[in-house]
Amino acid sequence: MTSVAAPARPHADAVIAALVAAGLLVDRGKQPAGSGWQGTPGSSTFKAYAVLYTSSGVPDGNVADPNAYLDFSFQVTCVGSTGDGAQAISDRVQAALIGRKLAVVGRSSYPVYKTADPIGQRDDAVSPPLHYQTPQFRFRTQAT
Repeated sequence: MTSVAAPARPHADAVIAALVAAGLLVDRGKQPAGSGWQGTPGSSTFKAYAVLYTSSGVPDGNVADPNAYLDFSFQVTCVGSTGDGAQAISDRVQAALIGRKLAVVGRSSYPVYKTADPIGQRDDAVSPPLHYQTPQFRFRTQAT
């Protein structure tokens, strides 16, 4: 019997839950509330944060059930006021995700693994500049 491809949203929910459980400030596609500069930029405290960007997932399987699995890819943009700050958030993100089986409702999960690690960036278009790390990950799920 052929199944319907799994929705991506519960997979994104599982990533967010894992990052929140690790104590990170995170949101989907935007800066989380309470993060960033806490007053005047450059002269106040900066609360580093993470932003989740996701794919819609790629179904996989066999002839009998081509949608048996969903391969879910995502990027976590880690933002800091310094290069070290962005790296520290990236390290915490990776510790919260790599090798973990995330809790996706109605599905069993394979461990998360890292697929790419672009070089960190400095954004001089904002003042003061911000720094970014953008590790990318993937995991697979199947219906339980």
